[in-house]
Amino acid sequence: MNLKRRLLLMAVSLLLAVGFLAPSVKAQELKKGGIFYIADALSNVELDPFITSWHSWPHYALYATLLTKDKDLNYVGYLADTWKPSEDGKTLSMTLITNAKFSDGTPVNAEAIKWNLKRFADKDIAAPIGADLVGLLEDVVVTGEFSFDLKLASAYAPLYNVLASIEIVSPTAYEKEGVENFKTHPVGAGPFILKAINTNTSYEFERNPDFAWAPSENYTNAGPVNLDGFTVKFIEDEQTILAALEAGEIQFSGIPTQNLADVQNNPDLTLKNVMETGIRYIGFNTSKAPWDNKDLRRAMSYAINKEEFATLAWNDQAVPLYQPLPPTIWGHNPDLDKDSIHYDLEKAKSSLDALGYKDVDGDGIREQPDGSKWIVPFATVTGDEWKRQAEVIESQFRDAGIQLEISSMEMPAIRELTTTGKHDLFLLLYGSTEPSILRYFFDSARKGGSNRAWFSTPELDALLAKADADLNPETRYKTITEISKYVIDEAPWIFLVVPNGTVGVRNEMKNWQIFPQGDFMYLNSWIESGG
Repeated sequence: MNLKRRLLLMAVSLLLAVGFLAPSVKAQELKKGGIFYIADALSNVELDPFITSWHSWPHYALYATLLTKDKDLNYVGYLADTWKPSEDGKTLSMTLITNAKFSDGTPVNAEAIKWNLKRFADKDIAAPIGADLVGLLEDVVVTGEFSFDLKLASAYAPLYNVLASIEIVSPTAYEKEGVENFKTHPVGAGPFILKAINTNTSYEFERNPDFAWAPSENYTNAGPVNLDGFTVKFIEDEQTILAALEAGEIQFSGIPTQNLADVQNNPDLTLKNVMETGIRYIGFNTSKAPWDNKDLRRAMSYAINKEEFATLAWNDQAVPLYQPLPPTIWGHNPDLDKDSIHYDLEKAKSSLDALGYKDVDGDGIREQPDGSKWIVPFATVTGDEWKRQAEVIESQFRDAGIQLEISSMEMPAIRELTTTGKHDLFLLLYGSTEPSILRYFFDSARKGGSNRAWFSTPELDALLAKADADLNPETRYKTITEISKYVIDEAPWIFLVVPNGTVGVRNEMKNWQIFPQGDFMYLNSWIESGG
């Protein structure tokens, strides 16, 4: 997966985080408007933020959040105006901006925020994106029409990240429509309003005419947005997407690594290259045999040549990774790399032999310790880029005598498979700017949800909780290093690469930017129409 997926997903990413170049008055008068088209098959998801575990372009268009980030990854207000923590970190007092309203006309006030936060924190609702609040948020005390206090069970270092991630809906609309209808009639306080759902084809959005609260730290135009509309097409095939970009049918796309040289001189496109804040990894389902055997997981890890993988699957547009956090996330410790698991085919073979996985019949493929055939189920996502990655992994495992059985499926299917615990090995990604993402994947409470490796131990739970409760960056960094070392040693994942991909933007799209965290910013953009 290249930068396209990083920029087209942003599941726990913060799309509305950074600013734009200020256009001239004349340019705005002449060029304002147009419909921004993108292609992203993974955006064919539930629009209800309490239901979906995958948050991307549609959600960022419909909903606003309390906080967001600027270009330097500092937190700034979006719906929130001010916030102040207590000395013990267990109370956060917040005030809201007073001009925001949902697209149904109801106000974004303290009672509306309380309704949202309490629902996200409800363990019976089990909202994936609100899981951090379960057991943490004890109460929301309204102190005024636009002010409230969050009462926490303990100090929580990633709290601001949570508040910058959960999307705020209209309580009035939600209670009126009910869970079943809200997913097709969503109401938020974001820059766009849902116009049409074209089942399995696209989502269409139109400009929210009342939106006027984009953060001043990030935006030259507080709103409404310049664009008339925004459409997400559910196209999956890389070459079809690239052809649509070159033909002007969409304005933004990742450039497949194998096509980079062909499009570099395209006069209709501007190319940008950015390292992602996410990774690609192989996960084991450690809740079932034989993947509950740490020695087997480590033996198989030695069979993966990450440098070769970066070359063959990514045309060298990716950096090999030897720990769970990439260099683009605070908490990454480069000192961990040297003692991590590196490619060693002979060690992989000898370790597998010692575990009883031997080639009994001489066909080059190992059997299980009881002599029966050993075929390893391997789930991955459909699409060209995933196919390339899976084929390289399959070849490398085969060199060690391990035979994979690849199953390619749509993203919703692989999410369901990995949350039910019926899987074996899987190939996936994550993107984040916060090291608390490790708790998302390895906390015992996340099994059956985001802990797709079904891996946890009391020791790891304690470390994860310690890191999240530590408000001191220096000591928190040390704990995060301990967590990374623990995960490296236990090997529930095989870390693969951090992609360094390229996106192409049509030149008729004006006033956009990409900032270091990789987010594509378009809310102050417009499509030049020639007059």
